[in-house]
Amino acid sequence: MKKLVTTVFMLLISLSIFSLESDSLKGSIAILTSNVGDMEVSMTKDKKGDWVLKSHLDGGRIVQRKEEEVFRMEGNQIKPLSYSFYQKIFFKKVKSSAIFDWENKNIAYQEGKKESSVALLEQTLGPSTSQLQLRFDFKKLDLENLPEEMVYDVFSRGEVKTRIYRIAGIENIKTQMGEFSSYKVERVFSKESQRVQEFWLAPELDFAIIRILDINGRETSFEVKSFKILD
Repeated sequence: MKKLVTTVFMLLISLSIFSLESDSLKGSIAILTSNVGDMEVSMTKDKKGDWVLKSHLDGGRIVQRKEEEVFRMEGNQIKPLSYSFYQKIFFKKVKSSAIFDWENKNIAYQEGKKESSVALLEQTLGPSTSQLQLRFDFKKLDLENLPEEMVYDVFSRGEVKTRIYRIAGIENIKTQMGEFSSYKVERVFSKESQRVQEFWLAPELDFAIIRILDINGRETSFEVKSFKILD
C-alpha cells in the first residue's frame, strides 16, 4: 500500500491545466477517484507569483495524505523550489521535504529523521512536477512524428534519478467525464522489476492525464472525476 499510494499519487498532480505558452499557465482544481477515496488536486499562484501544486487525500482512518510542490517557470522549463510530503497509512507515518537551491546547485532534503543534500542538475524536476513537464513537452511535439521515449532527471527520496517514459500509442479511454482519445505512456522500469505503470493523456483536455493503471503487487486504477479551470 505504501509504494502504491506514494508513487501513483505523484502522477495525479499533473492534472493541473496549463496552456501551451508558459506565461499563460492556468490554475485548476481536479477531483480524482480511486479505491482508497477521492483526492483533490489544485494548482494556484501564491503571493510571490510562484505556482503551488497541492493534493489532499482523505481516506478516513486508513489513509491520510498531503503533498505540496512550489515551482516557477523559466521559458518552457519548470524550476521546482520546494517540496513537502506527509502520509499516514493506518498507524505508520511518512514525512519528507526538500529545498531546491538553484544558485548553489544543491538540494537540501529531509527523509524522516535523516537530513542531507544532493547535487542539483540543470533541469532537475521535483517529485510532482516531472509529470507537468512531460505534459508541457508533449504539447510541443509533432504528433505525427512522436519520439519513442521522453527522459527526465527527477529528484526522489534523496536522489536525482533518470526517469524514462515510453510513448505506446493512442487508445480510447472511458472515464466518468466521458470517452476521450488519449496517448498511452508507460513508465520504464528495470528488467528485473515487476512494476507496471501506465497513464493516458487526452489532447481534448489539454493533455491532462485522465487515467492511471498501477500494478505493484496488486492492480489499482485511478481516473479523473471532475476538474475546472480557475479564473
